Amino acid sequence: MPPGSTKPKPDDLAPSPWLVPAPEKRRGPIHRHTKDRAPVNLFATTVTYLLFPSTFVAALVLTATGLARGWEPGIIVGGVAGSVAVLIALFERLHPAHREWNRSRDDIGTDTIHVGVSYILLPPAFEVALLALLTQTSADGAAHIGLDLWPSNWPIAAQVALALVASQLPEYWWHRLSHTIPLLWRFHSIHHSSLRLYWLNAGRFHPVDAMISYSLAMITVLILGAGPEILVFVSVWVAVHGLFQHCNIHLRLGPLNWIFSMAELHRWHHSLNREEANTNYGNNILFWDIVFGTVYWPRDRDASPQIGLSDLPDFPQNYLGQLAAPFRWSQVIDPRNKELPKT
Repeated sequence: MPPGSTKPKPDDLAPSPWLVPAPEKRRGPIHRHTKDRAPVNLFATTVTYLLFPSTFVAALVLTATGLARGWEPGIIVGGVAGSVAVLIALFERLHPAHREWNRSRDDIGTDTIHVGVSYILLPPAFEVALLALLTQTSADGAAHIGLDLWPSNWPIAAQVALALVASQLPEYWWHRLSHTIPLLWRFHSIHHSSLRLYWLNAGRFHPVDAMISYSLAMITVLILGAGPEILVFVSVWVAVHGLFQHCNIHLRLGPLNWIFSMAELHRWHHSLNREEANTNYGNNILFWDIVFGTVYWPRDRDASPQIGLSDLPDFPQNYLGQLAAPFRWSQVIDPRNKELPKT
């Protein structure tokens, strides 16, 4: 997780050449897949295997319906994301992955502010600015060279897939470098400071980290010339996927894990063990992890519910402290130097 990690040691848990070798086995409890035990009931099994794919498909169908009826993009994205958040919050209580993650760690207020700033306010603001700046630039460039880069004649599904693959390449490398370069880690560590995973901390990002990551993805698709409707589909995908990726619901995606960078894989990315955490960088798809060999998916156990920053046990858990942390890193490393601001 923090910079300075070493290459994981191989063992027999990664038979596929695409998988990052599992780190050296450690002492401690093993969190085994519940598939090794008989299903509790039909309800639990249905939620485990069908909640995410059915909700995801319904979100895309609702998006297509809204676009066809001329609804405002902001209403579509906000309505879908809000509805999915309520659904996830309900099923976190009914079918949690870890019951201890349903207990507040005095983090709800902090995560709510993070969501408001980095998840709700920043993306629309930057989208407006980037659209104004790059849409005309892209059109002028295409006219100048006589080439339309975006395959607008493709089916919508194919265009959305292309937009995701293209936009996630720079976002993948930004995320990966944020685990490698100490200066970038100062900002990204805020996301890994969570002591539990639940839907609300999908937005726990420092505004600088969120702004750059979002801008890199958006600039890519705008330069290529993707249409407004494609951007709406991508925004819905990102919102729904991000909420499920951090949810505290017991989910199993099976082969779909090779498409989505979903909760089952993303929990390893929040591991206290840095060799496990420096994997599964994809924010919305797993494609670039597969290409660059950073997938980590042990089949004999689940990720531990113990997450956070093992080498920074006193990392600030309030919003102002986290906002200031990258700029007062010596105090984060050693709180005895000077206290960080408190809300």
